[in-house]
Amino acid sequence: MEAPSSLFAEERELILLLSRFPVIIEEAAKGHSPAVVANYVYEIAKSFNKFYHERSILQAEDQLTKRFRLQLSAASAKVIKKAMGLLGIDVPERM
Repeated sequence: MEAPSSLFAEERELILLLSRFPVIIEEAAKGHSPAVVANYVYEIAKSFNKFYHERSILQAEDQLTKRFRLQLSAASAKVIKKAMGLLGIDVPERM
C-alpha cells in the first residue's frame, strides 16, 4: 500500500491498530480470552469511524491519497471480518 508523503493522526492511529492484529490473536489464544479480540475489534471500529468522519475518502486531495484511503478502508474491513469470524460472528458484506 503506497502512502501519501504525510499521514494524518487518524490514519496513523488506524494503521498502528491494524498492524497489531497478529499480536492480539496470539494474546487472546494464550490467555484463552475471546474478550481480547472483541475489545480489539471495538477499538478498530472506533478508530475507523473517527478516520471516516475526519478525512474524505472519495473527495481526497489527489488520486494517491484517495487510493491509499480506499485501501486503508478495505484493510480495516478485512481485519474486522476476520476478527469477528474468530468470535463466531458473521458480518454483513455492506453497510
